[in-house]
Amino acid sequence: MKIDRIPDGAQDPRTSVLTRARLSEVQDVDEILTLVSAERAANLDSRIFITLDDLAQASYTSMHAGEADELEVATDDLDFLNDPGAQRRFELRQVAHAAAQLGRSELIPSWDELHGTRECPPEWIDRMAAVNDDPSTILGDEIHVLHVPVRDSLAAIAGFPNGYFSVDWDTFQNYTVTRHLADAYAYRPLGIGASWIGFERDTPLSLLKASELIEELKPIYGSIDAPGWTRLEDVLTRRRTLFLGYTENFAD
Repeated sequence: MKIDRIPDGAQDPRTSVLTRARLSEVQDVDEILTLVSAERAANLDSRIFITLDDLAQASYTSMHAGEADELEVATDDLDFLNDPGAQRRFELRQVAHAAAQLGRSELIPSWDELHGTRECPPEWIDRMAAVNDDPSTILGDEIHVLHVPVRDSLAAIAGFPNGYFSVDWDTFQNYTVTRHLADAYAYRPLGIGASWIGFERDTPLSLLKASELIEELKPIYGSIDAPGWTRLEDVLTRRRTLFLGYTENFAD
């Protein structure tokens, strides 16, 4: 894995002001997990969050997700043309506001409200199982490591909010998933891409907990008899990561 470090405060139009490293030539997701763990230990004042699939598309949809009524911030006082620090202040303002909004319970749907929101054919469940068995298949050519300045580790998504199209899970629905997986299964937020959201925990799930999680996912994704569910259950007892499709066409 190749790591291109970016100092805090560096002006790089290709990255967010939160980006501290660009990763390329990644062979296995375990390489990323090792780096993320080290970044967490060395940067206790930030939450580490990474990009996953299709960085260009994910960055585009993140930009528009941040324009949602609940997430948009005022820019009248910023001079983007003449002030080189304006973009940095704008992005940090966005993060702070998004994190604050994630703390408003009235904006966060319940887990049950996600039921039926990702209905998909059986072969898409097969695809989700395959991705979880080999997550490297969805990793982009370039992955950004973000240091998100928020206190709540579950609010790391505030650094790269996503879910722009109306048929996709939005930032608040993604937060619902994040919080539920943390509370019920001890998963931590890992990252998000154009179609997938990822989580990790210290160890793989027990068979009992993996089965419990599968039963909770079935009402959300449908195709309850798809053979992919059995494969996904097995994968979750062998791998400590979990990747879920959060967009309408996540399996494409």
